[in-house]
Amino acid sequence: MNIGLILLLSFHVLAAIFWAGTTFVLARTGGVGIEALRRPQIGAAVVAVLTGAGLGAWVHGGAFGRTEQVLMVAIIASLTALIVQLADRANPARSQRIAAGLLMIAVVGMVSARYIA
Repeated sequence: MNIGLILLLSFHVLAAIFWAGTTFVLARTGGVGIEALRRPQIGAAVVAVLTGAGLGAWVHGGAFGRTEQVLMVAIIASLTALIVQLADRANPARSQRIAAGLLMIAVVGMVSARYIA
């Protein structure tokens, strides 16, 4: 495996873990602590999305088979989660709960896409 691919994948996974982890914690706590976590959470989300786009281009190129279709569902769920988190500042508990559900869909899609025939 190419070192560039390993680094890109590592940044993607680390950012995504932070994004999902803070989302799950904030969803569980009703948004308590959102003030301290909002900027790092959104930063991690942006890094996860950008590195994910890089991985998609690098690994999947122009393919759109079953694997890529499952990944597309995961991507849409992730982007929707980010939009919800950015848009609904009035009720952080609700936005974090919605985003947590969407990120669960994204995680399941990303880890299972490779095994979908």
